Amino acid sequence: MTELENPTIPADRPLAVFCDFDGTFSVQDVGSTLAQQLVPEKRKRLWRRFEQGEFTAWTYVMALLDGLRLPEKELDRFLETIDLDPAARSLLDYCENEGIPFRILSDGFDWNLERLQAIHHIRFEYSANHLEYEGDTWHLAPGRPNEACGCGTGSCKRGLIASHRKANPDAFCIHIGNGRVSDLCGALEADLAFAKDTLAPALDELGRDYVPFTTLQDVIDVLSKGREAGR
Repeated sequence: MTELENPTIPADRPLAVFCDFDGTFSVQDVGSTLAQQLVPEKRKRLWRRFEQGEFTAWTYVMALLDGLRLPEKELDRFLETIDLDPAARSLLDYCENEGIPFRILSDGFDWNLERLQAIHHIRFEYSANHLEYEGDTWHLAPGRPNEACGCGTGSCKRGLIASHRKANPDAFCIHIGNGRVSDLCGALEADLAFAKDTLAPALDELGRDYVPFTTLQDVIDVLSKGREAGR
């Protein structure tokens, strides 16, 4: 493993930036924080079973949150407490100004991402799992699972990045993430990975290169320098 501080980004390949949402684009993990507040004991019990291999990432989420009773107004009040990374807007602006496709890849839920965009007055493309309400009750469906990948998530980031690469063979794909469970396969599929929190040691264990970061401003700085170096 090498922690890359000043990677060169090839100038002759179009960039595409894929970014995790929970704990990366946002400060808090939406689903985890919500579960800690509403069903803390159930979360602890199911997480132990997940760690023992009884669940995949997606079946764990279904066991934890499918059928959750939470009125929409209460969910909205909770979502208003979710903060974005200090440079989240700057990253969106940077990609727009540079003509770089940007997409959130989330193993969270489309309903929450739509509301959070409205709350923070931003817009971004995204791929995520599906949440719909029946009365006050959550009903969940996976966004894009991938049985060929070992991640077991509802929205496999390896598959999503690979699909972009198939449609854009010359693309230099960048993945930004923080979690071992849902971000590892995306980081491995990307040409360049930015990692923090549990994702960084997971890449260390596999001997894979990555760029460490603390906030998304670090990502912007590295991308800017890397593109200049590649010209």
